Amino acid sequence: MGDQRLDQHIAGLAAHQQEPLLHIRALLAELLPAADETMKYNMPCLAVRGKGIAAFDAFKHHWSYFPMSGSVLEAVSGLPGWVDADKGTLRVPLDRRLTKAIVSKLVRVRLHQISDVANGKRFEFYPDASVKAEGSTRAGQPVGLWTTYDRSGNVTSQTRR
Repeated sequence: MGDQRLDQHIAGLAAHQQEPLLHIRALLAELLPAADETMKYNMPCLAVRGKGIAAFDAFKHHWSYFPMSGSVLEAVSGLPGWVDADKGTLRVPLDRRLTKAIVSKLVRVRLHQISDVANGKRFEFYPDASVKAEGSTRAGQPVGLWTTYDRSGNVTSQTRR
């Protein structure tokens, strides 16, 4: 964690814009301790193996949560009525906060999407977003070298499939 660019980005905002971003950043860090902080699309973001899980930023009258996929929000129910949602963005009034339960749902859906790859690089995750296994798939089936890891990130096995 701890990308100085995020610190600089947030520090460059007005105080009333900083607070919600510091809150969502801390919440995401709690839910995704194995994720990396980075900047994507000029916004603070948490990512796993370069794949964006959640980004966030503040604007004049709201702050936004970006699930890094246009299909996450349609898979999550129970969003508060004061949240303005469209395909890939949650707009939240500056004085409101998303709950841990809602953010946890958003994160779980996004991690599942990254794991659900029929053709190409696939990752499987532990609940903290650390990588459990990685390899390639073709037609939904594992192919080539697959590596599995323990929760500390140590390789536990490598197999050819």
